[in-house]
Amino acid sequence: MRRFVARQGEYVVRLGSDEREVLATVASDVARMLGAAPFDAAPEPAAGRAGAGDEPPAGSGRPTSERAADPHGAWPWSQAVDPPEDPAVRRLLPDGSLDPEQAAEFRRFTEGDLRERKIAGLRTWWAALTTPGGRQGDAVAVTEAEAPAVAAAMTDVRLVLAERLGVRTDDDGDRLYAELAQDPAEDRAAQVRHAFVGVYAVLSELQESLVGAMLTAARARGTSHRRGGGTPGAAG
Repeated sequence: MRRFVARQGEYVVRLGSDEREVLATVASDVARMLGAAPFDAAPEPAAGRAGAGDEPPAGSGRPTSERAADPHGAWPWSQAVDPPEDPAVRRLLPDGSLDPEQAAEFRRFTEGDLRERKIAGLRTWWAALTTPGGRQGDAVAVTEAEAPAVAAAMTDVRLVLAERLGVRTDDDGDRLYAELAQDPAEDRAAQVRHAFVGVYAVLSELQESLVGAMLTAARARGTSHRRGGGTPGAAG
């Protein structure tokens, strides 16, 4: 099993080179869907926004203010934001309300920051996968500070895979794992699907273990704190 364990202020898991390469590629692909440049290139300016003249991926629903400069110098949130056309991106950037007008306002004020935050988390996860350590060079580590963003990035990748694989309910997820236990058909499409089901399963396992390790560490800190004599700032 692939499980994160807490070790000296980090959460560490051992992954083979093929697993790391696939997971890093998928993380970069999801970030591109959100408007980032490929992670194997130099980091783009403005924390994940495309450079001048870059076009967003088709269907990404990038804000209008990022597609063309506003000659009047208006604030970014003064521009309308198109909802993503790609249903996978729509799952990452859902409507904030059932009311169309309220949803449009919510998207206008929040989507730019949300995209940047998600891209930053995906980059952190990608960086951990592409810079393994340890004696055998297979130890993927994230710091305690990075762990929440990495766990969120895994959720984002899993949401995209779930959309592509047709997972909407718990029953769909159960069928997916049953599918993984079977040998794929001979045709290329079935083999590709089987591979992505495997990636989804690995990410689910990694995310569950990372969150579990974070909760265990938090409980341990809480127990240690209580034994140390109460809350900070309490009167002596």
